Amino acid sequence: MEGQDTQGGYEFFSDGFFGYGAEGDFVPYSLMHFIPIAVIILAIVLIYLKRDSLRSWKHEGRFRYIYAFIMLLSELSFFWRLCYSGDEHGNLTLMSKIPLQVCPWALLCAVFALMSLNDKLFGINFYVSLCLTIPALFIPTVISHTGPTYFRYYQFWLEHGMPVVTVFYLLFVQQKKPKYWYLWLSVGLLFLLSIPSLILNRKFPAINYMYLGNYYSGSSNELDPIKFLPSGQIPRYLCMMALVIALFHLLYLIWRLIPVIRSKVQKT
Repeated sequence: MEGQDTQGGYEFFSDGFFGYGAEGDFVPYSLMHFIPIAVIILAIVLIYLKRDSLRSWKHEGRFRYIYAFIMLLSELSFFWRLCYSGDEHGNLTLMSKIPLQVCPWALLCAVFALMSLNDKLFGINFYVSLCLTIPALFIPTVISHTGPTYFRYYQFWLEHGMPVVTVFYLLFVQQKKPKYWYLWLSVGLLFLLSIPSLILNRKFPAINYMYLGNYYSGSSNELDPIKFLPSGQIPRYLCMMALVIALFHLLYLIWRLIPVIRSKVQKT
C-alpha cells in the first residue's frame, strides 16, 4: 500500500510527522510504551503529594481550564489529522471515525467535569476512564502504525492519559467521591452510544464502533482481548456489557474497601 495514491493526491505513509509508518512501527511493551505510562503515574503521584497546595492555589481554577482546553485540543487534533492524512487504510473520510468510541466520551466528560466540577460528569469519567481507558494504555492496538516519530503517538497518549489523570485530580484536589448510582449512569451512556454503533456497524461492515462490529480475520491483532469474545454483534454486545458492569462493580468495591483498609492500618 505504500506510495499508493488516494483521493486528492494523498500518498499513504508519505506525509511525514502527521502520516503513518509501517505496521509494527509502534512496539508494544518497549521503552516508548512504558515512558508515557510512567509519566502518567508520576503526574498522579505529584497531584497526591501536592493536593493541599493545589487546592489553595489562587490560579487553581485557571489551571483546570487550561488543562481541559489542552485535553479537548488533543481530541480535536485527531479529526483534523484525519482530514489531512486519512485513516490507517489511506481513506480520506471521517465516516469510520466519528466519535462513537468510549475513550473520546470519557475525555469529553473529563473536560467538562474539570471546568464545571459537576459530580455526575466526574462519576462517568471515574468509571469509564479507570475501567475502560486504562486497559487501552496497556494494550494500545490502535497505534500499531505510529511510533514516537509520528504525531498520532503523542496524540494517543494525551487523549487517553489526561482523562485518567483528571480522575485523580478531582479525587485528591477537589475531593470528589464516586457514588454507586454514577455506575449506572455510566452504563446508560454506554448503552446510548451502543445503539448508533450497532446500526452503523451493520450498515458499514468495514467500521467497528465500540468494538461491536462483526469479527473477521485481521480485524484485531494478537494483543487485542476483543478477539476472544463471540464474533457476532449481538452476542459480543451482551458479553461486553456484562463485562463492563462487572468491572464497574469491582472498581466501586475497591473504592469502598480503601477507607476500611486505611483505618485498619492506622490502628495497627
